[in-house]
Amino acid sequence: MPEVSLRLAPGVNAEFTPTLNESAISSCDLIRFKDGLPQKLGGWDRFFPTPVAGIPRATHGWSDLRGFDHLAVATTAQLVVLTNGGLQDVTPQTLLSDFAPSFTTTVGSSNVEINDPNLTATLTTDDTVFFNTPISVGGLILMGLFPVTVVTGPNTYQIDAGVNATAAVTAGGAVPAFTTVMDSATFTVDFDNHALAVNDTFNFPIPTVVAGVTIVSTFTVIDVPDPNHFEITAPAQANATIGDPGVSMNGGKAQIEYFITLGPPAAGAGFGLGGFGLGGFGTGVLPAEQTGTPITAVDWSLDNFGEDLIANPQGGPIYFFQPNAGFQTMELVATGPAFNNGIFVAMPEQILVCWGSTLSNGQQDLLLVRWSDSEDFTNFQVTAATQAGSFRIPTGSRIVAGLQGPQQALIWTDIDVYAMQFLGPPFVFGFNKLSSGCGLIGPHAVTSLRGNVYWLSFGTFFVLSGNGVQAIPCSVWDVIFQDLDTANQSKCVVGANSEFDEVIYFYPSKSGGTGECDKYVKLNVSEGTWDFGNMPRAAWIDQSVLGPPIGAAPNGLVFQHETSNDADGQPLISTFTTGYFVLSEARDFMFVDWLFPDMKWGVFNGPQTASVQITINVVTFPNDPPLVFGPFTVSQAVEFINLRLRGRQISLTFMSSDLGSFWRLGNIRIRSAPMGRR
Repeated sequence: MPEVSLRLAPGVNAEFTPTLNESAISSCDLIRFKDGLPQKLGGWDRFFPTPVAGIPRATHGWSDLRGFDHLAVATTAQLVVLTNGGLQDVTPQTLLSDFAPSFTTTVGSSNVEINDPNLTATLTTDDTVFFNTPISVGGLILMGLFPVTVVTGPNTYQIDAGVNATAAVTAGGAVPAFTTVMDSATFTVDFDNHALAVNDTFNFPIPTVVAGVTIVSTFTVIDVPDPNHFEITAPAQANATIGDPGVSMNGGKAQIEYFITLGPPAAGAGFGLGGFGLGGFGTGVLPAEQTGTPITAVDWSLDNFGEDLIANPQGGPIYFFQPNAGFQTMELVATGPAFNNGIFVAMPEQILVCWGSTLSNGQQDLLLVRWSDSEDFTNFQVTAATQAGSFRIPTGSRIVAGLQGPQQALIWTDIDVYAMQFLGPPFVFGFNKLSSGCGLIGPHAVTSLRGNVYWLSFGTFFVLSGNGVQAIPCSVWDVIFQDLDTANQSKCVVGANSEFDEVIYFYPSKSGGTGECDKYVKLNVSEGTWDFGNMPRAAWIDQSVLGPPIGAAPNGLVFQHETSNDADGQPLISTFTTGYFVLSEARDFMFVDWLFPDMKWGVFNGPQTASVQITINVVTFPNDPPLVFGPFTVSQAVEFINLRLRGRQISLTFMSSDLGSFWRLGNIRIRSAPMGRR
């Protein structure tokens, strides 16, 4: 009987029916393509032996000036740094305090002393305060972030307001208060020395219910009767008349959020607080350092600025960590924007870029890009002497992500992509829309590989190359977009595996039902082949100073990939099923008695010990339930499988579940002959 080769077309096609998909693969799990041939996917091992707390959202590898390599893992519960098998929890800490205003000013001085009875230990000059309630005191308006400049006692400290007080106040200060007229939407705000003009904006961060109306967020000033009052238009009419002293924000209390930095352990000597100083020259007992509560975040963005790790919890401020400075937690960039949705470091001038950033009035603008001075991520002052600046993206409803690409920085909104090209002073950056209708599905759904940038949009895959922005044809479109959990699609992660020229699109599936990324589709960019499978990964980085790619699972385990042929010491179950090969046309049946396996059974110059199970599925018509033969276990020692089957169409399923093995498919052949008609 004649022998027939069952040569497979490269790639997986899940769009065609199995009959239409003749000579190709229809479904798969944990495979890849090399020179068009399917093979077992590379395995992984634990990068760190135990899970980190929370669900990982971002990872970043970098090296410090001492040559130590670090991996930052930011989760919904913490931010840790993994170094040489050790873990350091550097999660930022905060403390929220409400207290009766007790601020002291001196005429001609910018120093403001604050007495907060809620502090239980001593602050340090590494700590920062943020005013959730604006405070008017001594002719000053205190809003936003201020570093602690001097610690004067267990409950007292000083900040520098930046301008000099015009009046001396002792233990005073006030928050904004509101007065109303019934059936009027014009509300009067009592706030001494506000320095506002008509059409300025003012942000009220804490909701205040006044005459049945909630005042929160940013309002435009419509009138300024005097230096101590201004008027706004409320979202509804007042249901009562409220006169002086009015309704005060936060019940008249100041609300301060402390950003606590736990520095290196104290040396135990000094000439400051208590007796003759701290430690050896004082009482011999160091005062306790104020601590806070570790923050949580729904998402993070990470980068490094030289040897410093830069981190931004989504919607929050910017933090940095110096690996060799001895600090126990990340430190706030007190001079940076207070609210941001993400950060990255732009080249070639090493500039920290923040997106979804903060306006001068303290309100977050979801389309605002702000950047620091060159080589100084702490300086956001826009002057002739710096390269700091800002730009508001004119289209879209929000910035989704930013990335330093191979040739330029890129900014994605929910509908567009912009190039952010370095120009130098005075404009620093120029912005140019590259394409519309190609917005980003989530902040981590983009990667770069081989000089191109790949991302996942809403229903389409895109690449930015030398030919501009182009959609990528996809033969597994149904797999991802018909099973995508759209309620959690912002969690999609796109990663690169440079060693194999692969871009991996992880997504949360409806069929999985976890709400986290549990499946993937994968593109071999050099061969143009697609495949798909199951692999829970919530964060990913390509090869780095730490070696091959690192992926973090939703359960907190961190894995390094391409390190073995197994899945964390367990069998890596790799499988694929072909479409139907048509053995005969019209009414003819074919008889098949032998199948000749042809595979690589191990790595080059390695043991050829792989074991593969082959199952044959046979139908007469495309919609028939298949007759299943097998599985048959084959290895290098097996010359052929004795089948003795009759049919018109067959498909093959290959599956391996042994430890430590590697395989790649070759040229499978069958022996067949006509055997009558139906």
